[in-house]
Amino acid sequence: MLLRILDDGSRTPTENMAVDEALLRSSSPPTLRLYGWQPHAVSLGYFQKLADFVDLPPGTQVVRRSTGGGAIHHGEEVTFALAVDAALMPTDIDASYVLLHDAVRAALADIGVACTRLTSGPSCGARPGVRWCFAEPGRHDLVDEQGRKLVGSAQRRIRTDRARILHHGSIVLERPALTPFVAAVADQRALAQAKSSLHASLGARVAQALRLDPLLGTLTDAEETAAQQHQVARFGEADFLGAF
Repeated sequence: MLLRILDDGSRTPTENMAVDEALLRSSSPPTLRLYGWQPHAVSLGYFQKLADFVDLPPGTQVVRRSTGGGAIHHGEEVTFALAVDAALMPTDIDASYVLLHDAVRAALADIGVACTRLTSGPSCGARPGVRWCFAEPGRHDLVDEQGRKLVGSAQRRIRTDRARILHHGSIVLERPALTPFVAAVADQRALAQAKSSLHASLGARVAQALRLDPLLGTLTDAEETAAQQHQVARFGEADFLGAF
């Protein structure tokens, strides 16, 4: 089997979430999507309250994810979204985080960035104890030698016609203004070539972890159409953003 790698560039916040939703809810092949954000934005975890973020700077774009966890200020980073049938991942959620975060840690090591996966602390959960994802490293998170979080993830599992998983992850390249307490790739490596090298390593390492062969691909017309529908009906709606 193949793991389709989508090097998807940068999209708007609602477009990004809508594409990931389309991949989650489709019968698409195993897909790893790598992307950025333009403009930079804050994504809320699915269960967070918009009212808790009234102190964001004026003009900050905000979107709600389908995955749980805390809010993330998406600046200069590599965001990854893995959408697969549940049968390809461990049924135990903690085990699935270990599998994927060890793959991400190996990909970072490939480009000369060292980090450690925590084996203790708060477990991964949909309802965060703090509002910012990167503020409190927990079990399975990847941290630098100072204990600062470099990679954060959240997951959504659904059962429709088939059981599917969407795993979101953020790898910080440069420290965002709203979350200056994070670790960043730029702390250890010049960014001139790090981003493209990291994309290649992520594809290879995640495919290896899932025992799949990586293959570069693109979204299908049907997936693009489904994403546009999700953007209009869900992620672009004020009612969804302020739902909790």
